[in-house]
Amino acid sequence: MTTYDTLIVGAGSAGCVLAGRLSADPARRVLLLESGGEPPLGAVIPSDWPSLFNTGVDWGFHTEPQAGCRHRRIFWPRGRMLGGSGSLNAMIYLRGLPSDYDGWEAMGCPGWGWRDVLPDFLASEDNARFGNHPLHGTGGPLPVEDCPYRDEGETLWHDAAVAAGHPANPDFNGGSQEGVGFFQLTTKGGERFGTKRAYLDPARERSNLAIETGVLVTRIVVEHGRAVGVEYLRNGRSERARAGQVVLAAGAIASPHLLMLSGIGPADALRAVGVAPVHDLPGVGQDLQDHPAITLAFAAKRPVGLGALDAAGSFAAWQAHRSGPRTSNWAAAGGHVATRHGIEPDLQLYGIAAPHRDYGRFLYPGSGFTLFAVLQRPESRGEIRLRSADPIMAPAIDPRYLGDEGDCDLATLIEGVRINRAIAAAGPLAEVIAHELSPSAECLDDEGLARHVRGHLASLYHPSSTCRMGSDPGAVVDPRSFEVHGLDGLFVADASVFPRMISANLNATVILVAERAAVALAG
Repeated sequence: MTTYDTLIVGAGSAGCVLAGRLSADPARRVLLLESGGEPPLGAVIPSDWPSLFNTGVDWGFHTEPQAGCRHRRIFWPRGRMLGGSGSLNAMIYLRGLPSDYDGWEAMGCPGWGWRDVLPDFLASEDNARFGNHPLHGTGGPLPVEDCPYRDEGETLWHDAAVAAGHPANPDFNGGSQEGVGFFQLTTKGGERFGTKRAYLDPARERSNLAIETGVLVTRIVVEHGRAVGVEYLRNGRSERARAGQVVLAAGAIASPHLLMLSGIGPADALRAVGVAPVHDLPGVGQDLQDHPAITLAFAAKRPVGLGALDAAGSFAAWQAHRSGPRTSNWAAAGGHVATRHGIEPDLQLYGIAAPHRDYGRFLYPGSGFTLFAVLQRPESRGEIRLRSADPIMAPAIDPRYLGDEGDCDLATLIEGVRINRAIAAAGPLAEVIAHELSPSAECLDDEGLARHVRGHLASLYHPSSTCRMGSDPGAVVDPRSFEVHGLDGLFVADASVFPRMISANLNATVILVAERAAVALAG
């Protein structure tokens, strides 16, 4: 059995960065394990990411029934392929607010304040528009650019949002996040260009990097207080690999799941499902946070947006020239707003030029718009826990949406509905909109709006914080070394280590975590 210097579990956004960076040292033998395989064409075409949901490259998770959401089980897509959820997401590049990272530092993570992380963000970025800018980088491995295609419907939404009183913002990663505009994307040449393309693909021919796909890691092997390798299934048969460093980069669901399957976590909860505790670490799987979203859909008076798309012609244009509507993520129009005076933005908005529910799984037959309000800093906290000791069984995902004391999350999302209705009623958009669609159209008073939020809240699939960094008793990972507290040779580097949710889409910050972890592991 080959022994590696570093074994990485998960080839998602973080795992691709780690494999690319660490294998740059020819003396370091690196093994990357991934349960999925190569991404399909739908992961390359920027417009087609929703078509990957509920397919073989999506884990297709659902939450536990949510008491705050009328006991619904809410869909949680997660990527199962090289690139992970970074091959499944909408490619939006946002870093969040400086106060997010200053908050991390205040929570016991020295070196994670905004002044510390900004240089690392800039080092990875290659921004096509904001070159030679103090808040943007050029020359890094990750391409960041404006969305190559802008639909008329997106411009209508933007102009209506400005007419409704929201300032135009040309750069959400600039001096201020507040306002409306167009998100930048990690695309290049008309294709998705996440960390698989930017970090992993250039490293794949290195003789010291081994990549195994189609394998499911089932247990971390711990001997005398040290992680020495993993066990995994290939075609139903158990195999084992050894390494000096075992790094979990499997994400905010799978990383705590694997720790608990291996006996690392809250001891009493592990015993209850038949797992013998190896290391009592109560914080594993706790502090789960996500960005919940509520939508309103509107019918249009004329063909616009995706309702006017020539599917065959747009695909032919993309095939021939990597141009046209298929180069868009169809989620580039948006912004950030504060629901009350004196606070930083607490809602993210999207103006989607298509009327749909649940990320395109339910479609209105005609043209229209869907307006999103996304809670940026949720108060609710949930958990990931084991259902059983069977590694094939998915864990229980319980975000406990709208479960915060005082119903602050609910109140903020209700205000988001009002904000979006005001945008829909503003000049440019009001001229095109025919009417609001059911079931939100019938919800007019506070009670009705609360029922709508509880009945139709969805995930923006941004789970974090289930193996959070810190030094308090509930922390799981050391913020400097990324090593799991109390064990040698075992590290975590993905969104699960976030001490607290950030005010933005997570991918750029996951890359930051992986870049910093690569430096720590190489040191």
